[in-house]
Formats: sequence, structure tokens, C-alpha cells
Amino acid sequence: MSDRVWFDARIRPNAAMSRRGLALVGAGLMAPALIFGVIMLVYEAWPATLFLGVEAALAVIALYWCAKRLSEQWERVLLTDHALVVEAWDQGKPIATEQIDPNWASIERRVSRDFGCEAVFVRVRRRRVRIAQALSPKERVELADALEHALHQRKAGFAVRVA
Repeated sequence: MSDRVWFDARIRPNAAMSRRGLALVGAGLMAPALIFGVIMLVYEAWPATLFLGVEAALAVIALYWCAKRLSEQWERVLLTDHALVVEAWDQGKPIATEQIDPNWASIERRVSRDFGCEAVFVRVRRRRVRIAQALSPKERVELADALEHALHQRKAGFAVRVA
């Protein structure tokens, strides 16, 4: 018997800027360092030039490293006939996997009047698994609605099959 997929979502952190934007920010950090470095070299202050250049280069390297790490992180929420699986991935490897019985799963939301949907949880009895942390409040609501709908569809689909 095959395991039907009722819901499959891959959630990635928001990429704040494109590669081109990242290159422009990097150039924006390096250009003033280069200009002031040349001015300080004219006044024979080479240690300050060296410090300024290394500092700007480290800032650009850190910016690129953080952007690369964010692009390698994601979360997957998968609902099949027999399980609801929540996986967290980092650098192509699963770092956490939660397997939940979908027969008893429900969706719980923590909503703030000021910020909207702050958190979404999959709840089974007293156990809660937080999902969609990387999404905006509006996107969390949409994901929670879609997962809730898939859970209801799955239960209705099983009722039709059994009858």
C-alpha cells in the first residue's frame, strides 16, 4: 500500500537580498575603506590603513558567510497517510526530525494583537512541535491554514476509504 502525500512544504528563511544586492553592499563597505586607506597612506599612517582594510574585508566575509549559511537552512513539513514529519535541515543534513501521529494532530497558533501570528505549533496531547519559525506572521497563518486543511482532508479521505 502506497503512502499518499497530503501536504509537503519546504520552508526557507527569507533571503533579504539578491546576490547582486549582496555584492553592492560588499562594495559599499570596501569603497570607503579603500578611499580612507589611500588618504592615510599619503600621511604615512600605514598601520591604520592595514587595520581599516582588514576590518572592512572581515565585515564583507562575515556578510557573505551569513548569507551562505542562511541559504543552506530549511524546514520541511510533510503529511502522509501514516505520519506528519517535521524536519529541520542545515547544510544539507537533517539536524532535527519529529514524527507525529496525524490522527491526533491539531494546529495551534500563538497570536499577538500587535504582531499577528507569532508562532505555529503542531500539537498532539501535551507535545508541541513549533513549525514555520522563518516565515512572516502572514505566511505563518497561510501555512497553518493549509496544513489544517490537509489534516482535515486526510481524515475525510480515510473515512471515505474505510467506509
